[in-house]
Amino acid sequence: MLIMIGFISSQSFAQEQTKDADFNYQIDESRPNIVQFYDLTTGGIISWNWNFNDNPEGGSYSNEQNPRHIFPQNGDYQVLLNILASDSVYLQITKTIHIEVPLIVDFTFHLDSLNRTPNTFVFNSHIEGFYDNTIWNFNNEIIQNMSDTTHSYPEQDEDYQVSLTAQYIFNDTSILKKTLYKGLTTSEYFDIGGQVYFGDSLMNNPYSTGDTAIAYLYRVDENQMTPIDTSYYHQLGYYWFDQELKAYYIIKTGLTPHSSHFADFAPTYVGNTTNWGEAEIINLARNKYREDIHLIEKSLEKTGDVDLEGHLFDIIGVNAERQNAVVYLFDMDESMVDYQYVNSKGEYIFENVYKGHYMLSADVTGIPVRPQLIYVDGKYNREFKSTNINSEAEIFPNPAQSYSILSFNNPTESRYINLQIIAANGIVMLEKQLMAVKGNNFYSLELQNYAQGIVIVKIIDGDTQKIIKLLHY
Repeated sequence: MLIMIGFISSQSFAQEQTKDADFNYQIDESRPNIVQFYDLTTGGIISWNWNFNDNPEGGSYSNEQNPRHIFPQNGDYQVLLNILASDSVYLQITKTIHIEVPLIVDFTFHLDSLNRTPNTFVFNSHIEGFYDNTIWNFNNEIIQNMSDTTHSYPEQDEDYQVSLTAQYIFNDTSILKKTLYKGLTTSEYFDIGGQVYFGDSLMNNPYSTGDTAIAYLYRVDENQMTPIDTSYYHQLGYYWFDQELKAYYIIKTGLTPHSSHFADFAPTYVGNTTNWGEAEIINLARNKYREDIHLIEKSLEKTGDVDLEGHLFDIIGVNAERQNAVVYLFDMDESMVDYQYVNSKGEYIFENVYKGHYMLSADVTGIPVRPQLIYVDGKYNREFKSTNINSEAEIFPNPAQSYSILSFNNPTESRYINLQIIAANGIVMLEKQLMAVKGNNFYSLELQNYAQGIVIVKIIDGDTQKIIKLLHY
């Protein structure tokens, strides 16, 4: 509580003397052209007269003590307050009121490349300040009161001008407008398709082969493979994608489970490979109707008695999306022995596998694969080794009975290296020159003609030698 103590003259009880005129004001935070005025003049006052000087005819007026006024535009205004005091004294004060409604207009846009309607763009406004409405002008359409929107253009490879206008309404007759123009060029779209072959025969052409297939279209976005579209087909064995964005793509197709040839032919990419990293990259810069695919066929019937099972994670190395994930089993001649789609848990099983070495690989488009060198010994046992080995050579299995596999990585261009197999008594049993291709190399060591015991395997690469002891039993 504030207590004021003082003395006044007897005349002050009859009439308090009026001091100099004064006023204050506050600009509305949500509408910065609206100002609330407060009279600060003390004493007996008969009348107030405000002149806001906000139009050429002399201004608008108010006789309220504390008026609220709407100014018609940005600028400086000389607001005049005239006071008639009770002692018939006229008082006057003028203050400059600065009105500024900030408004900066900007917008961005990008092509929605996943939209099935060609040349659909996404527009996002970036407006700073105060505004009451927006107007998008796309040349062929006007959209109002949308901060963000989409628009599809009917013409390909055409230039358009887009504008965004933001409006702030001062009053019924005055509006602040800010407009920004930007140009864009629509993209081109093309068709792509091709026929599917079983060896030299066409699927369902000229007669039905009882097969249905599905094709997957992926766009190559830098280091990413973006799923774009899928297409089920059967008629004449021809897959088709209509009006796709001009870009780079890879395409994969596979038979559906109820197809007659489902068990015999694996999912395959354009380029006739089961590995997305080796797929042919298609530059879709014009209509392409002969991107044909020859499905990879199983090389032989399995005659073994071992069931080989595992999990996708062991090959892919990450918890990849399991939908459409395929595991492939290859022999050492790189012929496909079998393939399996994994189940919902990422598991696979190859039945009736025979004894020997295999390469186990998988395909989830866009996910790197680490193939496995696998050995099945015929006793329900199998061992794995990653093919992403270092520069040191390895022999697998070791010990071995009839043969083993020498594996090594050559990080440089193809070149010749020397291989020696030496018995325990030092006698050179085999000396051979091998071509080491760039990347992973595998060489089968046949051991049937060697005595049981320790065998020395020596790899000579220029001045570098690698010696491995192999137990032959």
